[in-house]
Amino acid sequence: MENQSILNVKNVKKFIGLREIFSDVTFNVHANDKIAIVGQNGKGKTTLLKILVGLEEYDEGAIDKSNSLKIGYLSQNSDFVDLENTLEEETVSADPEMFAIIKEKTKIENLLESASGEELESALKNYEDIMDKYEARDGYGYEAGTEKTLNDFRFKEKDFKRAIKTLSGGEKTRLGLAKLSLFNPDLLILDEPTNHLDLETIIWLENYLIAWDKAIILVSHDRYFLDHVCDKTFEIYNGRIRKFYTNYSGYLEERDKVMELEEAQYNRQQKYFEKQEKFIEKFRYKPTKASAVQCRIQMLDKMDKVEKPEDGTQRMRINYNIKGRLPSKVMEMEDIIVSRGDKLLVEISGKVEIYNDAKIGIIGKNGAGKTSFIKTIMEEADKKSGVEFAHKINIGYYAQSHENLDYEKNILENLREVCDLSDEKIRSALGCLLFTGDDIYKKIADLSGGEKAKVSIAKLILGQSNFLILDEPTNHLDIESRQAMVDFLKMFDGPIMVISHDRYVLNEVCNQIWEIKHQKLNRILGNYDRYAEMLSEY
Repeated sequence: MENQSILNVKNVKKFIGLREIFSDVTFNVHANDKIAIVGQNGKGKTTLLKILVGLEEYDEGAIDKSNSLKIGYLSQNSDFVDLENTLEEETVSADPEMFAIIKEKTKIENLLESASGEELESALKNYEDIMDKYEARDGYGYEAGTEKTLNDFRFKEKDFKRAIKTLSGGEKTRLGLAKLSLFNPDLLILDEPTNHLDLETIIWLENYLIAWDKAIILVSHDRYFLDHVCDKTFEIYNGRIRKFYTNYSGYLEERDKVMELEEAQYNRQQKYFEKQEKFIEKFRYKPTKASAVQCRIQMLDKMDKVEKPEDGTQRMRINYNIKGRLPSKVMEMEDIIVSRGDKLLVEISGKVEIYNDAKIGIIGKNGAGKTSFIKTIMEEADKKSGVEFAHKINIGYYAQSHENLDYEKNILENLREVCDLSDEKIRSALGCLLFTGDDIYKKIADLSGGEKAKVSIAKLILGQSNFLILDEPTNHLDIESRQAMVDFLKMFDGPIMVISHDRYVLNEVCNQIWEIKHQKLNRILGNYDRYAEMLSEY
């Protein structure tokens, strides 16, 4: 079964309006494949997934799959039947026919409690009929399976009756995955499944998918996740699919080699063309060379042209050095209490000192108090109560929800608030972050999540920050932009405090991991790999 092809995509082409999104997309999916779809934001990754699921049409080509193929799809927004449904009801809806039978059974059971006379007789007859269908489809086993599935996806029994609308983003993702598990598809298609998940849940999901014994196609910007889950990487490159039979890290190495080879082939052919065209131009009007000239013209016309290789990606370039020397000790805090309303989140007893070479990664479950912790640090420093920053420290704060941006102002107006540079210099800084032309006049309210992230980065740079406090700075960024952010943070020669669930960031950037757990702050020297190693020792 392992080598059996379950889905075949042949020469698929897709337009949105007059713009060609991709063309000649061709690949096969086998029964145990675990495929990552990668490419720059806006290149059609989500569109391709929707085409495979059948939620979007394509313009040319063919997709062959058997009618019995079961495809489970998790969108970025975790679509649900009804946000008023309880978790139990929504999970049961993984099988629509079973869901309808259970709803009808529950409706009749409620009616039986109050019915009498002819209404009762009719209800009993209907109940007998619905129970025949229920038992024929093993309704008892299905409902027991629903409860087990919710437990497997880390929901407690007390949560089963909660309405979906009360769930956090991470809980909605887990519920969507629970439905897919109960549906038991032959092919899982997942679009950014780690969105909204904390680090602990990402690792749990990663292990779940590694153990999944059927096919998976997924899009993710988490390279650790891709490396661990997927063994094939399909890149949308210049509107086509390039296939690499390796994980994401292996793909990066192989892609560079392919790019070098294509560049060399293109350059060799261009030199050959140039040589032949010089001959043609030199002897075009000599009768004695007419035959040779025509022969070469015809030969060039018939040759397959090697297309000029294009990287296919625009990369952010962030260059920034802090001004002046920082003192050795940049911050001190003592006896800090972090709370949300009456709820205690974190209590730090004693003194904690931070030095100018500190690169601190802050981790913890969603709701543990990570954002509240860094906000408390800044608030207490303002009140000169329990937290003190050294002289000449200029904090650059990156807010996860970008509340430090004025949504009613445009990009240029927001950046003028933190610097007195000319518009030309601001434009130059924005160009490094891939803003061009009239982009600077866009209102913040009209920007995508990734664009807001880049404006927040620009504010840090132009504001001459020398101590960065960052709350999920890689959210909404594609992998290439995440790499640029990592490169920037590695190059930054001041202290950093960063909340992140991206293990690549935590590993490449940080030399300390601070974990908020059980209302305490646990501090570990070393990067993420060192932290994970220490956990495995206990």
